[in-house]
Amino acid sequence: MKKFLLSLCMVLALTACDNKKEETQTNAKPVIKIGASFPLSGNMASIGNAAHKALAASINDANKNPNNKYHYELLVENDQMDPKLVNNIANKYIFSDKINVIFSYFSTANRVVAPLAARYKIINFMTGFGEDILQSKYNFQNFLTYEAENEAIIHFFEKMNIKNVDLIYQNIGAADQLLYPLQEKLKVKGIEYTVHRFNKEERDFSTLVFKVKNSPSQAVFIYAFEPEADILTTEIKRQKVDKIIAYNDGLPMTTDYALYEGYYNVGSILTPAEYQKAWGLEGQNAAYAAYLYDSGKIVVDAFENATTVNKIPTSDEVADYLLNKKDYSGIIGKYTLDSKGQFHSKGQTSVVKNEHLVVYGE
Repeated sequence: MKKFLLSLCMVLALTACDNKKEETQTNAKPVIKIGASFPLSGNMASIGNAAHKALAASINDANKNPNNKYHYELLVENDQMDPKLVNNIANKYIFSDKINVIFSYFSTANRVVAPLAARYKIINFMTGFGEDILQSKYNFQNFLTYEAENEAIIHFFEKMNIKNVDLIYQNIGAADQLLYPLQEKLKVKGIEYTVHRFNKEERDFSTLVFKVKNSPSQAVFIYAFEPEADILTTEIKRQKVDKIIAYNDGLPMTTDYALYEGYYNVGSILTPAEYQKAWGLEGQNAAYAAYLYDSGKIVVDAFENATTVNKIPTSDEVADYLLNKKDYSGIIGKYTLDSKGQFHSKGQTSVVKNEHLVVYGE
C-alpha cells in the first residue's frame, strides 16, 4: 500500500511539474528585439542617457500590458556619437542579435544606420534632424522637421516683436538646411537680419560677440552645439550683451543651465515634468527624451497590430501599418506621419528659469 501511495505521489508530482512547464511555455510570448545606441559618454552623454531612460521606460510600460502578443527586449550600446562605432553596433544588432527594430539618435548616427536599415529591411526609428535621409519605407524620423523648426522661430520673433536679429550659425549638422529657408521667411516677414558663421572647434568669440553687441539688432539667435555653445555664451555674458538671446535647439544639450539663465530655446518639445520625475531625470537634461518615449509606444503599437496572424510581423507589415495609420498622439502632443516616414509635430519655446529649462509662459 505504501509503495502504491508513494508511486501515486510521484506521478502526481511529475504531472504537476509537466503542467507547470506547459503553462510556462504557453504563457511565454514571442520576443521582439529592439536595438538602440546613444552617446552615453562624452559631450552628449547627458541627453544620451536621458534618451536611454525614456526609451527603456516606454518598453517597460509596454511589457506591463498582459494583453500584448509580444514581449519587447531592449538592447542598448554606447556609440559615443562616433560614426565608426555606430556602424559596428548597427551591424552587430542586425547580424548577431537579429533585432527587429533599431533606434538611431542624432544625424551622425542616422546617416550611418538609414542605409543599413534600407538594405537589410529593418525598421529604423530616428531622432534628430534629417528628413533628407529617409531612404526607404523602413526608415522613420520622429523629430521636428526643418520647416517646423523655422515656423517656431518666426513665431518667437513675432511674439517678442523682434524686427532686427543677428543670426549666429555654427558650420555643422543641419545649419544650411535650417538657415537658408529661415532667411527667406524673414524676408517675407520684413525682419532684418545679419548672418554670422563660425566653424567647429572655434574658441575665440570675442570679435564676433563685439560685433553683435554693437549691431542695431534687438536679438541674437544662435545655432550651435557643445562645447562651442557654452564658450560663445560665456563670451556673451562677459561682454554683457543686453539683447534677447535665443538658441535653435542647442541650449538643451548643455549641462550648465546657470550659464543660460534667462535665455530662450526655440525648437523641440520639452519632456513634461511628471515624466522626468517618473524616469529619474529630475534636475537632469531631459532634452528630446519625450520623442524617444513616444517612438517606443508607436513601435509597440505597430508590432501588436500589424497583422492578425499569430506570428511576428515582417518589417514590410510593420512599415505598412505605420504608414497607413498616419495619425498619432503622445506625451508631446499630436503627430501626423507622411508617406516618406517623417512624423510632423509642432515646435515650442522654452526659457531657463532658476537653472531649469521650462516652457515659456508657464
